[in-house]
Amino acid sequence: MQWGFVIRLKRLGLLGLLCALSACSSSPRLIDAKSDRSAAASPYGATALAGNGYGFAPSSPSKSPTSLYREVNVKKAYIPKGRHGRKVRRSMRPSYITIHSTQNFSSGADAMRHSKALNNGKLRAPKRRGGNRIGYLTWHYTTDEYMAVQHLPTNEQGEHADFDGPGNNYSVAIEMCEHRGNSRSATIERTAKLSAWLMHRYNIPLRKVVPHYHWRRKGLTPEHKNCPHYLLDNGHPGAKWQWFLAKVNKHYKSISVGSPNLIPLPTAAGYRTAVAATGRPAAAAVRRPAPAPVVKRKPAPRPSARYHTVKKGDTLYALARRYKTSVGAIQRANRLSGSMIGIGKRLRIPLS
Repeated sequence: MQWGFVIRLKRLGLLGLLCALSACSSSPRLIDAKSDRSAAASPYGATALAGNGYGFAPSSPSKSPTSLYREVNVKKAYIPKGRHGRKVRRSMRPSYITIHSTQNFSSGADAMRHSKALNNGKLRAPKRRGGNRIGYLTWHYTTDEYMAVQHLPTNEQGEHADFDGPGNNYSVAIEMCEHRGNSRSATIERTAKLSAWLMHRYNIPLRKVVPHYHWRRKGLTPEHKNCPHYLLDNGHPGAKWQWFLAKVNKHYKSISVGSPNLIPLPTAAGYRTAVAATGRPAAAAVRRPAPAPVVKRKPAPRPSARYHTVKKGDTLYALARRYKTSVGAIQRANRLSGSMIGIGKRLRIPLS
């Protein structure tokens, strides 16, 4: 009789109705937000308990820029002012970050050893027209597994990338040590943290964190250097470089944007809603506050001047046309009384 009754219900299409009614008679299971791990997969959580006036809102950054800077462990040891690679001060407003590797595998060639070499003028380079402009190699930071040593203020140009190109003129350079016994992973992590802090400090976007390879070295073969070699794929930026940028971005987000948190909201007494275990919230399950106002940073001021190294055939008139300024403005900026300019002289070109 029982099977016959079921068969009759199937024929009448009522078996599904009975199942639906039995399911509706049970109450949905509530999920505690503290024990529910499914929220990690979504910005606001797939399932949660929002009760007693609680809702979601973006959290504050997980750490301060100062805290991240402390983790980098920066030691300042500037090249002496007026000597060696700082004999002439060349001002800069950084808009890029350039990553290098030292390719110095000598035992003990750590960040502090490179600092001593720079401070004593040991890293010479042939000074030539269209090439190295000061006769020395200079850069801003060297990182190893323990620290980052700063050699130049970040508002001064280094000589590390592309001669008189934008890599030298507008980028902060970081060299990563490669000596025997140094932890490469710790050095990369420290470099990523330093890059993230510099991004925050100078409002530099992630797309302007570039390898030395990015800058073209006119007159050299190959023009694009395989540097930093262990972060490139067959001498070109690829998966390894994207992996490094992901590290930089992770640290940058830790001092700029936080993930959503469950916070108390001003709601009526007794307000309580639950989200079923299916992950589909009931109507008005979560009341979210109005988004916080976005604080727009002021755009970086334009540099007041740029610099040009005089080459054969250059004239004040030609330079004025090229940089859209006047001969008189160039003469005043460089205290020139006439129109004669010497090859190799570095001229300050005021921006119109």
